[in-house]
Amino acid sequence: MSRNWLSAFESDLPRLCAELEHLVVRESPTEEPHLVSQLAAWVHDRLRERGVPAELRPCAPAGDAVLASVAFQEGGTLILGHLDTVWPEGTVSSMPWSLAGGRASGPGVFDMKAGVAVGMAVLTTMVRETRPFPVSLLLVPDEETGSAHSRDLLLSVARRHRQVLVLEPSLDGAAKVARKGGAVFCVSFTGRSAHAGLEPERGASALAEMARFTLWLEGLADEAKETTLTPTLARAGVAENVVPERAVTTIDVRAWTRHEMSRVGAAIRGYRCVNPKIEVSVENRSERPPLEPTPANKALYERARRVASDVGLDLGAARVGGTSDGNLTSAAGIATLDGLGPTGGGAHARDEYVLVADLPRRAALVAALCEPD
Repeated sequence: MSRNWLSAFESDLPRLCAELEHLVVRESPTEEPHLVSQLAAWVHDRLRERGVPAELRPCAPAGDAVLASVAFQEGGTLILGHLDTVWPEGTVSSMPWSLAGGRASGPGVFDMKAGVAVGMAVLTTMVRETRPFPVSLLLVPDEETGSAHSRDLLLSVARRHRQVLVLEPSLDGAAKVARKGGAVFCVSFTGRSAHAGLEPERGASALAEMARFTLWLEGLADEAKETTLTPTLARAGVAENVVPERAVTTIDVRAWTRHEMSRVGAAIRGYRCVNPKIEVSVENRSERPPLEPTPANKALYERARRVASDVGLDLGAARVGGTSDGNLTSAAGIATLDGLGPTGGGAHARDEYVLVADLPRRAALVAALCEPD
């Protein structure tokens, strides 16, 4: 059956490329919800024009999500992606859409508008089938910043499906069978200001305590388990001659298992200041649990690997440090396979690209995986 899918999508390649261009030139930075919503409306309208039932779901203040379904019934397949990109409005003028040498380039083309184009193509083709398989497509507006505002919608939709196929891009052609969990902690220190020259002893330096905390973090990391804690932002003080009353730092945490994520989180929240005059507070800004190789995830990957060979793909298995919404669906107990979008490179970089020839192959693979076992 997968070979038939490939033939259908290869014949549709010109439209796939045209659609990808439309997606890329319609910029959708996460920080501009109105632009994300405009892209959502465009996708919604295109799907409905082709007979695919689709609706917009507000995820305020992040913008709108798109939810579309063909032959919906409980226990079908959810194709998952996102509309937002990391690129600020106006980037397309200096980094324009281009199609040359078998590569498509432009802001967000790899992460992940090529995946969006594939998802749209799969549902468009599926709705034409005499007996279509139950499949849904969900495109959220805020994945790049942790899906905080779309998470409830995402999980409520995902739990109505038996498996989730994530259209995040593929690096070197591999599916992503494991992702580290990720969390961002904002840690604030409050001390007491004083004149740094006249009476520094009256002060309590929040900056000095933050420095001790930052060095203390090194002891929480575990090189053998690849658990990392990275201070990424810091600010303190108001003037050169004032003992800093306030200091704030942001910590990026990554780990392969939920146990490790819990261990590190508990330790950070339990930090006690060396200087008793300093108060500390910890805010967990965002968190995604790891995408672990559960039995259900492994079985889905093995099936995908077999199907991929029918369309000329050697589907490898990759473990990556970055997170995606697949982390959330896997942790919710739903069989999840990530990295099924087109192959390319340069994620979040000005040289990002996708291989055009991979678009129909990826669409065929996803369509075949929507078939019942």
